[in-house]
Amino acid sequence: MIILVINMIDNEFDQEVKYKLFRTVKEILHPSISKKNISDYKIILGEEYLPVRVYYPKKVSEMNRVIIYIRGNGNVTECNGKYSDICKKLCLNTDSLVIAIEYTEEKYQYKKMVEMIAETVAYLYHGLEINMMDPSNICLVGDSTGCHIITTIHALQAGKIKIQKEILFYPTISLEYFGKTNYESIEKNKNFNLHLIENLQEYFTFMIPKKELEEDIYHPLRQVRTEIPNTLIITGNVDCLKDEAKDYYERLPKEKAKYVELPFCAHGFLKTEDKELDQEIYEEVKAFLG
Repeated sequence: MIILVINMIDNEFDQEVKYKLFRTVKEILHPSISKKNISDYKIILGEEYLPVRVYYPKKVSEMNRVIIYIRGNGNVTECNGKYSDICKKLCLNTDSLVIAIEYTEEKYQYKKMVEMIAETVAYLYHGLEINMMDPSNICLVGDSTGCHIITTIHALQAGKIKIQKEILFYPTISLEYFGKTNYESIEKNKNFNLHLIENLQEYFTFMIPKKELEEDIYHPLRQVRTEIPNTLIITGNVDCLKDEAKDYYERLPKEKAKYVELPFCAHGFLKTEDKELDQEIYEEVKAFLG
C-alpha cells in the first residue's frame, strides 16, 4: 500500500506546492507501484490532513477519466464498511480512476469539515489540470449526505473549482428534517427507510450548531448559483428524500440536468448486491460521463 504525503497551504499554489502537486497527481495518474489496484495518499491542509484512497481501473495505461467521490454518512445510509465496495464498482463499471476523499465527522464541525473537503477537491482539480486532464473528463460524485457536502462546496468555493460534471445519488438536499416538512415522500415512504429521518436529524444536529443551521450555505434550494455543472441525479422511487431531490432538479437548467428515479429502490441502494440494478445504474452513469 502506497502512502504519499502531499503539502497544501491555504489553497495558494506557489512554485514549491505546484511542483509537489504535479509530482503527486502524476503518480496517481501513472502509478509505478500498485497493490490490488488501490493506493492510499494523505493531503495535508495546514496542520490537518485528509486521506484519499485511489481505485485504479483494469487498464491503467488507458485511463482518461477521473471520478472524485465524496461518501455519505454510513449511519444515515446504513452503509458502514461498504464504501470501498461501492468505489470498486464505480471504478470497474466506468473504467475510471476513482479518488475517494475520506473524512471524520467526529473530529470537526460541519463547516470546517466541508471547507477541508472543498480545499482537497480544488487541489485535485488543479493538479489534474496541470497534468493535462481535461476538466470535462473529471466528475464529482456523492451519495446521500455526501451530496449535501457537494452542494455546500458550491456555496463555499463559488467559481474557484472548474466542476463541469457531477452525479448525486439519493441526495440529501433540503434539511427539512426538523418539524413540519413540505415533502410528502418523507411520510409516504418512511416504512421503506426506517430511522432515516431520525438518523439525519441526529447527524446534522451533531455536525451543525443550531444557530448556524439556517445559514444559506447549508440550504442548496436557497442558493443563487451562476455556474451550474452538468448534473445527473439518481434516486429511488421509495426513498424518503425523493421529493426534495426532484425539487432540486426542477430548479436546475434542464439543458444541464437529468433526473432518474429507479423503481423499488430506497435510500442507500448503492450498497445492494443486485446485478440487474447495477446494470441499470451504470448504464445511466456511463451515458452521462460520455
